Amino acid sequence: MPQDIFNLDYKKIEKLDGWGKLSVANLKFSIEQKKEISLSRFIYSLGIRHIGHENAKLIAKHLKSSINFLKLLENKNINNLSNIDGIGSTQIQSVKNFFLNKTNLKVLSKLNNHLLIKNVIPINNEGLLKNKTFMLTGKLNGISRAEAKSLIEKNSGKISSNVNTKLNYLITGEKPTVKKINNAKELGIKIINQSEWFRMLNMSS
Repeated sequence: MPQDIFNLDYKKIEKLDGWGKLSVANLKFSIEQKKEISLSRFIYSLGIRHIGHENAKLIAKHLKSSINFLKLLENKNINNLSNIDGIGSTQIQSVKNFFLNKTNLKVLSKLNNHLLIKNVIPINNEGLLKNKTFMLTGKLNGISRAEAKSLIEKNSGKISSNVNTKLNYLITGEKPTVKKINNAKELGIKIINQSEWFRMLNMSS
């Protein structure tokens, strides 16, 4: 069962060939980190048929919390998913089928006990980064890539996965990808460092 990974006996693993205290400590740390998860990633990770990354995001944005997701156990609540633009009868039926499976319900209950599923934070459409699109390259100081993207979105900015004409700013950290920088220069895209980006947010690095 997926939830079993959170109940590993680390003392037994430490005695296995090729394992030692450091390896086990690293394993435990990695697993503990995975206990905190966004609602959209949690929904996607359940492997519900026809519910990919984008559909999971749409459902999470609509439901806002894991409590509301669990309430989908009731058929009348599942039908409310039809109010989501982009979610059709095929996706809704898949969600219904998922909740009709008793094994899935057991897994869902166990995972819900082990995980910290983060509620969806409403996006401010009038934030400091309104109408601006960003891309990240290189390692940032004191902030993870996921946290940086979340900070951009919370302030009404958008994230781009590649360098294109719609990109406004390329934020560079340590050891940035040279190709991305060169492409940005060719397209006349403004290249900024972390401090400059923080100043846009009235923050200090």
